[in-house]
Amino acid sequence: MSFTRLRYHIVFATKKRVRWIRPEVEAFLYPVMVKIGRSLTGQIIRLGGVEDHVHVICALPPNICVEDFVRDLKSRSSCAVRAHFKNLYGFRWQDEFGAFSLNPNDMGGIIAYVENQKRHHSNHQTREIWERHCRG
Repeated sequence: MSFTRLRYHIVFATKKRVRWIRPEVEAFLYPVMVKIGRSLTGQIIRLGGVEDHVHVICALPPNICVEDFVRDLKSRSSCAVRAHFKNLYGFRWQDEFGAFSLNPNDMGGIIAYVENQKRHHSNHQTREIWERHCRG
């Protein structure tokens, strides 16, 4: 029997870095993303972000391509937001994303980083490697 433990830190931003993800959008979006991730046979372990981008920590089976997972997660979640919030008809994700494989021994620190995105951004204490690709 094969064994894999594939964990990823994925980061993507809204199109043109528009600050769409206000508290009420986040409250809707994050649970929707968890459900979508599950439907794509992945498991979203943690979500965090600010008004213009999200960080996703997830586990994926070996037969799921990271690029396909991210594409479908972004597409389905943006459709759900636009359907739920009629005033957000322009909500889109940018095409690019960052994906980083994770060492299981580093999960605690990375989870804490994702959970505390708002604090890190308000204090300008972000980690460049995980944030730079999101620039508009």
